Amino acid sequence: MPVTHDVLPRCNLAVFAYSGQVTYAEVAEAVRAVANHRDHTPSMNQLCDLSAVTGIERNFTALLQLQARIAESLLPTYGDRLVVFYAPTPIARAIAETARKSWDGLGSVLVRVLEREEDALALLGLPHRHISDLTRLGT
Repeated sequence: MPVTHDVLPRCNLAVFAYSGQVTYAEVAEAVRAVANHRDHTPSMNQLCDLSAVTGIERNFTALLQLQARIAESLLPTYGDRLVVFYAPTPIARAIAETARKSWDGLGSVLVRVLEREEDALALLGLPHRHISDLTRLGT
């Protein structure tokens, strides 16, 4: 599956990792699973690892439907949410910028797109050097 996810309550973080050719249906399923996870909270930050993505489905209707589902499922009901995209490649940055634009106008969500893994983790206040360390350790 090109989308995996993990909820790390001790870090107040939901991690999404994308790989290969990603479809909107797979993204929607991961968003639904995180939103329904017993440890997920409405103000939990998100880290989206796009480092292994090679492409994304080209379906404007599906994109609009996905954006609506994300807003319903993951928009904070209180406080702010930081969404960080680790996007080291041109295709990853293009996907992250499209996602960032979908959050525009939602004052409670701050989106950042970063090219360096260490920078993405540091912005989230995490001492880890690699995303794989974060998810492997469960912290």
